This record gives sequence, C-alpha cells and structure tokens, in this order.
Amino acid sequence: MNHTPIPEKTFTTILKSMPICTVDVLFLNKKKDKILLLKRKNEPLKDVFFSMGGRLLKNEKILNCAKRQTQREIGLSLRNTDLYYGGVQEEIHKNSAFKNVSYHAISIFYFTLVDENTFHPKLDKQHSDGRWFDIKDKEIHPFIKQRLSLIF
Repeated sequence: MNHTPIPEKTFTTILKSMPICTVDVLFLNKKKDKILLLKRKNEPLKDVFFSMGGRLLKNEKILNCAKRQTQREIGLSLRNTDLYYGGVQEEIHKNSAFKNVSYHAISIFYFTLVDENTFHPKLDKQHSDGRWFDIKDKEIHPFIKQRLSLIF
C-alpha cells in the first residue's frame, strides 16, 4: 500500500479535532508470563516502556497495519496466523508529538508469542531500548496492564 504522509499542519488539526485509530502489537513469551516493551523516544509517553504500533492508514486492513508496524518498528515479518486479537482500548494523553496538542486514540491491539531467548528486535528510530518485563511487574504502564487484563 502506498502511503502519502499527512502534512504536519493537517495532522495537528486532526489531533486537535478528533481521535485517531491506531493498531498495536504486544509481544509475549511462550509461557505468557513476560511481555516485551519498547522505550519510546517521542511523545506521547516519551521515555516510557510501551507496546509498539501506529496509525491505521486509509483503506488499510487492520491486520495489515499490525504487520506493517511490526516490520517497520522492529524488523519482524508476521503472518495473520501469528496475531491474536487482544481488544480495543482508548488512550488519552495530555501531550503528543506536537506542542500544546493532546493525544486521543482508539487502539486496536493484538498479541503474538515469541521465544524470549532467541527473539532480538531491531529497534527503529522511535525506540531506544527493548526489555522483557514480568506481566505482573508494578512498573508496567497502566494502559499495558489494562491490555493484559483483557487478554487474560
């Protein structure tokens, strides 16, 4: 799918006016007791370990977005059968990538199972680190805890 980037001014207007739709993917180990989270370099949630994902494009199938984002952000190619539906979550943040603009997203999320010992993601420029967390770790962001509660 060809994607023409939305001009920054237009995207800022969109963020000021309405929620956006995003698709995220959670990476769980095979035992389903650990989750891989990536440290974000940009707002919202700068310097926070969070799931990876991004905007759903016009005319893009939701599963295709999950696969595209996974390939782009960590260099992993997934098949539809690798992805399990997790749920839908609303995210509201006071800040975004743009000054004085809040962030509101409706996030559809999936999860996939990987071997924590052999899976080594290739991080893109949006992330500075990746780390496995126990799913009961108190440091996990509340939105991730909510997603995990919908899965389990």
